[in-house]
Amino acid sequence: MAVILRDERFLVIRRSQQVTAPGKLCFPGGGIEPGETEEQTLVREMLEELAIAVDPVRLLWRSTTPWGTKLAWWLADIPDTMQPDPDPAEVAEFFWLSRLELNDAEDLLPSVPQFMRAWRRGRLSLPINW
Repeated sequence: MAVILRDERFLVIRRSQQVTAPGKLCFPGGGIEPGETEEQTLVREMLEELAIAVDPVRLLWRSTTPWGTKLAWWLADIPDTMQPDPDPAEVAEFFWLSRLELNDAEDLLPSVPQFMRAWRRGRLSLPINW
């Protein structure tokens, strides 16, 4: 999962109708392919989904979804001038949401509130304050 911040706002996507969990809000990300590192997966997925070149900064946290999918949450940077250009087959739309907006958002995948709770409880560190 890519945790990308701009002006203390998180990059959040709405999943397209063609993918698992259609219409849900989440951080962008995707599955690791054979032979890839997590960093390589992050870079590839952001290019595929949002046409953005990211710089993986550091691993923030690991979690497992209720259905057993293992997630690696990576802090990533993008240039301030770069705007996402979603692939409509994967991403219906994107938003820059503040912490409060994200906490109040409906249609979140369960992993997002879990990540936010871990941050609030000090289990991970972000370059912005809770």
